[in-house]
Amino acid sequence: MLLKQIESIVFFVSDIEAAAAWYAELLQAEVQYENSLYAFIKAPGCLLGFHPLDSKCPGGVGGTTVYWEVADLDVAIKALERRGAVLYRGPISTSLGARAAMLLDPFGGSIGLNQSTHKSLQAIG
Repeated sequence: MLLKQIESIVFFVSDIEAAAAWYAELLQAEVQYENSLYAFIKAPGCLLGFHPLDSKCPGGVGGTTVYWEVADLDVAIKALERRGAVLYRGPISTSLGARAAMLLDPFGGSIGLNQSTHKSLQAIG
């Protein structure tokens, strides 16, 4: 197969140090720097990278949203809101039976949350 697995997800942000620190605290990880224009942390299953936004990649919610699996959607929403995130969409029940929501982090990026159910897990096989 050409594409094997997700290696990293890169956030284009105005302040790489602040964004990397926020996510590092959330995921209980350590911020590492490749150079002055790129910070990263080890997240479950991949790296999260932080790069200065620019005209080609302005950041924000207009692009791709990464959805994280959570055990309890309501608890996860409240925990992220306490850290400065703002509910943007949802929560909703998907047509497959999962629950989902999207929040905005303090840097304008989106964080998707998904709470699978037995029904939704069966539906995706």
